[in-house]
Amino acid sequence: QQQQQQQQQQQQQQQKQPQTSQHASSPLLPAGTEDLDLKTNDNAYHVIGALLTDRLLPKLDAHPGCTHYSLDQDDVDFFNGMLPYSVRRRFVDAVRYRLQLIKSGGRMGSAAGKAGDDAGWRRLTMQCQLLGLERMHQNVLLDLAQSVGKNYPINLKDQGPLAFGAAANGTQRQQQQQQQQQQ
Repeated sequence: QQQQQQQQQQQQQQQKQPQTSQHASSPLLPAGTEDLDLKTNDNAYHVIGALLTDRLLPKLDAHPGCTHYSLDQDDVDFFNGMLPYSVRRRFVDAVRYRLQLIKSGGRMGSAAGKAGDDAGWRRLTMQCQLLGLERMHQNVLLDLAQSVGKNYPINLKDQGPLAFGAAANGTQRQQQQQQQQQQ
C-alpha cells in the first residue's frame, strides 16, 4: 500500500511540474523573447497591446459613462498566464515612451514610413493611456496580484477620437466621456 501511495504521489508531482513550467514562459512569446524592446519593436508592442486592450476595453463598453474598471479572477489568471511580469513591466515603459513620442510629434521605427501603421500604434497607445496602463501606481499590469475587484480609474485627459478608433466604434462613448469632462 505504501508503494502504491508513493507511486501516486510521484505521478501527481509529475503532473504538476509541466503546469508550473508552462506558467514560467508565456504562450504568447516564444522562449528567449522576454527581453524584447517594446519601445521600438512595433509588432511586439502591437501584439501585447492588442491582447490587453481586447480584454480591457469591453469592460468600459459594458458600462457607458464609467470612470473606472476592475478585473475578476479570470482576467488575472489570463494575464498571468499570457504575460510574465517582466514583459508587463516593459510594456508599461513602452507605453510611457510612446506617449512622449506622440506629444513631441515623433514617429516609430518600422512604422516611420507607413502612415497607416503609425496611426495604429498611436491609437493603441492612447487606448492604453485611457486604461491607465502608463501609470506607475494604480496600474492593473503592475498590481496584478492584488487587482481582483480593485477599481482602476480610466484616464479621460487628452483622449480624443484617436483612442476610440474608427468613428463607428467610439462615437457614443467618446461623446459621453466628453460630456462628463465638461461637467
